[in-house]
Amino acid sequence: MRRATIGDVAARAGVSTATVSRVINGGVVSGATAAKVWAAVDGLGYSPNALTKSIFAGRASTIGVVIRDLSSPFYLDLIRGVDEVAAADGSLVMLGNTYRMHDREAAQVRAMDEQRVRGLIVTTGEAADPHARRMAENGTPCVIVSRTVPGMHSISLDNVAAGQLMAAHLTACGRSSVGVITAGDRPAQNERVEGLRRGMPGTVPASAENDAEAAAAVGALLASNPKLDAIACMSSRLTVAVHTALTASGLSIPDDVAFLTMDDFPWAAALGITVVVQPTYEMGRKAAELVVDPVDEPAAVVFEPALAVRTSCGEVSAPDREPADLSPRRTGHTE
Repeated sequence: MRRATIGDVAARAGVSTATVSRVINGGVVSGATAAKVWAAVDGLGYSPNALTKSIFAGRASTIGVVIRDLSSPFYLDLIRGVDEVAAADGSLVMLGNTYRMHDREAAQVRAMDEQRVRGLIVTTGEAADPHARRMAENGTPCVIVSRTVPGMHSISLDNVAAGQLMAAHLTACGRSSVGVITAGDRPAQNERVEGLRRGMPGTVPASAENDAEAAAAVGALLASNPKLDAIACMSSRLTVAVHTALTASGLSIPDDVAFLTMDDFPWAAALGITVVVQPTYEMGRKAAELVVDPVDEPAAVVFEPALAVRTSCGEVSAPDREPADLSPRRTGHTE
């Protein structure tokens, strides 16, 4: 069976296609006419053509989301938050994954622009910034997540505070020498290391881009410092590799070495892993809200981290820092 058209609806309701369009799009018609049109729509199973609507509107009802790596637990609740706000506003979410490839970041953003999305949420690196900025200048609300970009909407975590939470907890657990695994030279990673160093000076990070490099970095840290009694992982996507490398080395967590990481995930509690929690669901909702209800001036929203204390760092031997509130710490304007 062929798909019902707006002409079919008009013929069954005994009205013009223009009247059908007005009814479907919330225009002003008499109650009797609207009832006839909706009865025809239901009877024929008619579904309006969203592509046609977007052509006339000049923009689709879709929110584009370009993310860096779906393998990271960070994105699961972030996308859920975006999707809930989009659904409540009658929009769909179009998802693009860049697999951490710089050329794909720019290509995905360009593709979103070509699709004339109503708004764009980007969690990638700086390669996509010029294209996102151009979209914003052309009237498409764009939100950068996990980084602050001058002149654009941004949603981020207080990463220095995240590192300070790690340092305070490790110190409270009696740890004094910590090795740090970071995922590349991203601003968020560097800020977390800075926060950790404020509480535990002398910390030297080791960088890794994938699981194999993370395992090698763990081995190098252990070999270079026999007194090492803690490992902090600054990237959730490397958590499994770092944890596996520690256990494979024959060390016991937390008896021989403490371990904590970023972002909670389903089996972290079962393994007793202490994590610094980002309010990713709330961050996703806020990013989507800036798209569906945009503000004129670029907004910079910073969320506070919290610590989910489990057993992977050992017993707390001193007063620990209270978990932070997960609501945004400040909403301001980028410079």
